[in-house]
Amino acid sequence: MVTKSKLNEPASKRGGLVRIRLDIAYDGTNFSGFGIQPHLRTVQGELNKSLKKFLALDKVKTVGAGRTDTGVHARGQVVHFDVAEDLWHKVKDPTYKFRRILPSDIQVRKVSIAHPDFDARYSALTRRYSYTICDAKDGVDPLHSRYVLDYRKQLDHHAMNKASKELIGLNDFFAFCKTREGSTTIRNLIKFNWSRKSDYVICEVIADAFCYSMVRGLVAAIVQVGDGKRETSWPKDIMLKRKKITDLNVVAANALVLEEVTYPHPSKLKDQYEITRRLRKLEE
Repeated sequence: MVTKSKLNEPASKRGGLVRIRLDIAYDGTNFSGFGIQPHLRTVQGELNKSLKKFLALDKVKTVGAGRTDTGVHARGQVVHFDVAEDLWHKVKDPTYKFRRILPSDIQVRKVSIAHPDFDARYSALTRRYSYTICDAKDGVDPLHSRYVLDYRKQLDHHAMNKASKELIGLNDFFAFCKTREGSTTIRNLIKFNWSRKSDYVICEVIADAFCYSMVRGLVAAIVQVGDGKRETSWPKDIMLKRKKITDLNVVAANALVLEEVTYPHPSKLKDQYEITRRLRKLEE
């Protein structure tokens, strides 16, 4: 029998525990972000509350792939937690139980037993986000406004793509992030492109990881290119100069969605964990 004190230790370092992976979606409108904060409603807080209830535990520790900010949504967030194996096998249809007990703005889409070396945060290879803008002169459909940036000026998505491609690669994104003391702003930007569907301009951005407010800062800069305020070379110029633009405010959170988190083959999970841990320790 595993004692409660051993719950949530690294899965590969303890016996009697099983690591569970949750694939979840949520509407971030009424949450103060993903991560637990005292006296505030958060996605992680609601998950932990539900887990403690249906597993009858006093304490549970969950780990998310990304700590999305206040108002940011997710279709592809990934979470893990550890639980005593004998206790977990008593749970029948956990996906159904989650859907009954969780609030309507969080949905557990899949529950699975993960590899012992799996870590939702440190094993991740990439995170993919989308950002949606409506540039119709009459404004966004009210039924979509909760998830779309209302921008009533025509955007040139071709120019936006040209500017975005110049930022691809391993770069220092200091100019676009809200920096935290001791944190690196060097990231590997893998994909950054724009497409148009009628009155909607949609961004897809993929990186190994993102700095605080990096996606919203990047989008804000590229939008200035799209509406003709800046040349296509401007975002790369400020990136290379590590120059903060005082009048460049990040775009609103409501149009940002964490779409997907990818992971390596199970045989590579431990290696990826160690690589990411070393990188993050440099920031601590």
